[in-house]
Amino acid sequence: MLKAAASHDAWTPAVIAVALALGGATLLSLAALPGFAPDAAVVLAWVAGWVCVVWSALSAALALGLLSRSRGDGASVAPSAWAVAIAIALLVITVVLHPPFGSGAA
Repeated sequence: MLKAAASHDAWTPAVIAVALALGGATLLSLAALPGFAPDAAVVLAWVAGWVCVVWSALSAALALGLLSRSRGDGASVAPSAWAVAIAIALLVITVVLHPPFGSGAA
């Protein structure tokens, strides 16, 4: 099943979206820890976390666009669709836990 997904156009941006969403969530969580590091490192982790979140959202949008244009059967696009769904779920959880504005924003 993964072999079919690896040959699909949406597989690469979907996996990139998941990896960046995980990285962004990790960096934002580290930046939110009290006493994690000096202020400069916390700011760097916060900015890098949001950069990862934005690029993950762009990659997930690209993967969704490629999935919508695909003419493959359901079995070949299913792993890509699952990866995009996981990336979107991680992005939603990250934005809910670390809102970019309002309460909880830096």
